[in-house]
Amino acid sequence: MVRHQTHTSETQEQRFGPYRMVRALEPGPLGERWLAVHEVELTSHVVHRFAPRIDKAGQRRFLSAVESVRGIEHPHVTPIEAFAVCPTGRGCVVTPYTGNQDGLVTLASLLEAKGGRMTPVEAERAVTHLLEAMDHAHRAGVVHGPLSDAEVVVDRHGRVSIELYGLARALAGHAANSEVVRDEVRSAVEIAYRLITGLTAEEPRIAAGKLVKKLEPAWDAWLERGLDPAGGYDTASEALNMLPSVLEMEAEPATGPVRFVLRGIRRLSASR
Repeated sequence: MVRHQTHTSETQEQRFGPYRMVRALEPGPLGERWLAVHEVELTSHVVHRFAPRIDKAGQRRFLSAVESVRGIEHPHVTPIEAFAVCPTGRGCVVTPYTGNQDGLVTLASLLEAKGGRMTPVEAERAVTHLLEAMDHAHRAGVVHGPLSDAEVVVDRHGRVSIELYGLARALAGHAANSEVVRDEVRSAVEIAYRLITGLTAEEPRIAAGKLVKKLEPAWDAWLERGLDPAGGYDTASEALNMLPSVLEMEAEPATGPVRFVLRGIRRLSASR
């Protein structure tokens, strides 16, 4: 953990322990994002700097909240590398830099760069990453709550990961429950709908199959069930197991151990 320092200056505004802030990035949902360089290891990172100065009690809550979520280790959850209260009394968290020379790439900015839509294959890969991350975290007792595509970063290989997973709820002291889990899973379905159609999933909603030519009917069924405010998927695992490609494989003649091997291959390829 980066240790708290006791004095401030204009120079220290741009430093956090061994991390030197190089330039401001697009702000995140919880505060500022800065591209930073570790001056010893010469590696690139993101320093997240939160809202204005917090008192001693607030500092303790911040440190406790980050500690409670930093243990969620998954390929599609952005890891927390360091955290502390910076010299100005603001909470700071360090994560890896996954962007390029232009800055961080979020799922929202990638969608915009692609003209507002993705292919169903691309969308399923992204939503599989999100649901696998959610499933892992939920089993560990940590819940993020409804997710936006601005909280999802994309690396140079096209892998997506959720930034600062669960931290906002931990900072607010909110407990996890089954309703919040369903809301979080539903938000992943909403993201999938937007990736495929280019539209938000707000009512009145047009069926995806009417907007995208030759879309497999299984997609409409998966989206409609997941977006049903009175129903939806109870867990991320349930949503994963109902994805169109999973159902397609299960409809194939392979049975027994072979079926499970095929499903494992699918999950492995989606995670790459």
